[in-house]
Amino acid sequence: MDEMTALREAFGPDPEPAAGTRDRARAALLRHMEPAPVAAPAHRRRRWPLRVALTAAAAAAAVIGVVAVENFGTVDDSGKGYSTVGLPFPRPASAAEVLTNAAWAATRKPWADPRPDQFMYNESLQLRNEAAYERDHPNDPMVPGHTRTITLQEWKRIDAQVMATNEGGELKVYRQGGDVTWGQLDYNQLKTLDTPDKVLAWDKAPKNYGVELDALLGQYVLPPKVEAAFYGALARGQDVRLNPDAVNLDGRPAIGLGRVIAGYLAQELLFDPSTYRLIGERQVAVAEHHETDEHGDDDFTPVGALLRQVIYTRAVIVDRVGATG
Repeated sequence: MDEMTALREAFGPDPEPAAGTRDRARAALLRHMEPAPVAAPAHRRRRWPLRVALTAAAAAAAVIGVVAVENFGTVDDSGKGYSTVGLPFPRPASAAEVLTNAAWAATRKPWADPRPDQFMYNESLQLRNEAAYERDHPNDPMVPGHTRTITLQEWKRIDAQVMATNEGGELKVYRQGGDVTWGQLDYNQLKTLDTPDKVLAWDKAPKNYGVELDALLGQYVLPPKVEAAFYGALARGQDVRLNPDAVNLDGRPAIGLGRVIAGYLAQELLFDPSTYRLIGERQVAVAEHHETDEHGDDDFTPVGALLRQVIYTRAVIVDRVGATG
């Protein structure tokens, strides 16, 4: 069953929802697909787009990553310390200056190009609603006092032939072939995108699936020059906003930088204010929002509602599934 057929079956005979609502429902469907996908019950409310950078092919397994680099203190992914002396903007006053600092920090990471049989290992801590509530309301904002933090681990082989996930202690390994497939960008192509101009040209070129540049930063372990080039490309955007008062999942201060989508939802990358390493992402309502759902009911989002928050804890190249560094 392809994704749009599953979506139509989920909503039964009601009139087809508006394009924006349909896109949000499709994103949520992708996030929850398993090897034997089951359509979501029709009563589930659809509210916001999950951070899906890649639209997976119609498949039995479509597992999309949501994590990025290890960023605790002035320590790189190998555990070695590094200096922030020479930071381009010690007190950045704009989104472009924050991204310039982030590009500078990215180039300070040690790096060796991976082999095709090696894996990108990504690990994150995600804030989620309690499991029972999430099953019935997969797209609702976080309910204060009724959330949980889960650890998500992912391994994606460089040649895109194997991937694995570990959520809640359950390790699942997928191999391309038969009725199992997923969308993964060509790593050999990605590593050539070492300037902002190349990134922007690639972003405009036709692809088999949609790509969000900021989301991609949280899903791939990129060479330092490529990561820096992506920050440079984002810095050229006209709608990027700076939120110096953002707070990360565990209460640590963070600089939020991103854009407002649908007129009310801030989609932000979170940066360490001392090192300018990427440490997470979040989605938070910056304005009240009313939307009529597929049943004609008012779907209300208040200001300050938190819809997604993630800490990126580790991203390194490893030799096998199960290895973490």
